[in-house]
Amino acid sequence: MTTSDHAAVSRTNRRTAGAGAVHAVTEPMLRFFFVIGEFVTILFRGLTPGRWRRTMRTEWMNFLFQVGVRAIPAVAVTAALVGIGLVLQIAYWSSVAGQAERIGEFLVLVLVRQVAPIVTALVLIGRSGSVLVDEIGQLSTDGYISTLRSQGVDPVDFVTLPRCWAMSLAALLLTILFTHVALWIGFAGAAAGDLVKESPLELVVGVFANMQPADHLLFIVKPLLIGYVLAYIPIRIGLGLKPERGSVRRALPRAFVASLLATFAIGVLVSAVF
Repeated sequence: MTTSDHAAVSRTNRRTAGAGAVHAVTEPMLRFFFVIGEFVTILFRGLTPGRWRRTMRTEWMNFLFQVGVRAIPAVAVTAALVGIGLVLQIAYWSSVAGQAERIGEFLVLVLVRQVAPIVTALVLIGRSGSVLVDEIGQLSTDGYISTLRSQGVDPVDFVTLPRCWAMSLAALLLTILFTHVALWIGFAGAAAGDLVKESPLELVVGVFANMQPADHLLFIVKPLLIGYVLAYIPIRIGLGLKPERGSVRRALPRAFVASLLATFAIGVLVSAVF
């Protein structure tokens, strides 16, 4: 091989290496933007008038019952423990520090803005996230999703959209439940221990009186957005599974970690905005 041939091969190898490097950088970026675009598209499709057919409404109600109503005992018990461990402690130390009049302000900052939405989301991840991956993964690997497409049914309308919106509403309602249970249990314990002078009702009313408009908006937006993402991530991972042995089992930890990271990321971003 001549010197010119060696130079031509070297140039070809450099071009190939450069193309591979560009592909390695651009492919994750394109995948990321595709996921964001799909996420926003599904979100707005749910807001389109006349989009919700009877089958979609049925799926929405069934899934809302599964992730919302059936999660009430788990959320209530968790909220009671948080009420004893957090609300009661804040009431106690505020009284010791002579800041009893600021209990409501402290609880808005800690419980309403941060703890209630995040802990509720963690309950939903542990209780419904893995189940959702398993359900959608089985539908995908068993060919049910392909059958829907062959019949002209969009899986986004029949599978993704109802579950995302049901999880979003469930997260909001369960966050409200969590907040009330934690406050009432914590203040009842504080009143029973003579740590506060006011009644639990007066203390609960005082907490919500300390909420600013931004706090009310955050209290609505954060659970809705987190709940929507907690359904979207497992569904998308489940729909992308191939009919291979053990594919659903391998997807469970990936969906759990992704949901956990998304929960904390959304919590930080929404809190920074509001």
